Amino acid sequence: MVRRPISGAAPLTTCLVIDDSPVIRKVATRILARAGVAVEEAATGAEGIAKLAATVPAVVLVAGTLSDMTGEDLVRRVRAMPNGAGVTILGMLVEANLGQMTRLKRAGCSGFVYKPFDRASLTACLAPHLPAVAEKAA
Repeated sequence: MVRRPISGAAPLTTCLVIDDSPVIRKVATRILARAGVAVEEAATGAEGIAKLAATVPAVVLVAGTLSDMTGEDLVRRVRAMPNGAGVTILGMLVEANLGQMTRLKRAGCSGFVYKPFDRASLTACLAPHLPAVAEKAA
């Protein structure tokens, strides 16, 4: 399901949120939609891969740990896709775990977002990657 921006304007960009937690997906979707970003959600890595095969978002937010695969495995699979090289992938982590961060970076992760997040922390992490978020934050 695609959540369109609340503002009613055409979305400037898209984001795919892949996380087992419906609360994390809902909070991220609301924050991004208010910033003018179209958001798609996936509850598992397999669902996220299927959505990526159909569409190319500007940013993918992926949980460090999913029920069906590791975050690193998902990042590698996204990077191996024909359209995956140009996608910004941000890992969502609960803590600054250096080992997990290193594995995600080596797999191709562009950066990190720490959970739980609020509007200020999520927009600060996404502003460099999503023009719509940067414009709303300015």
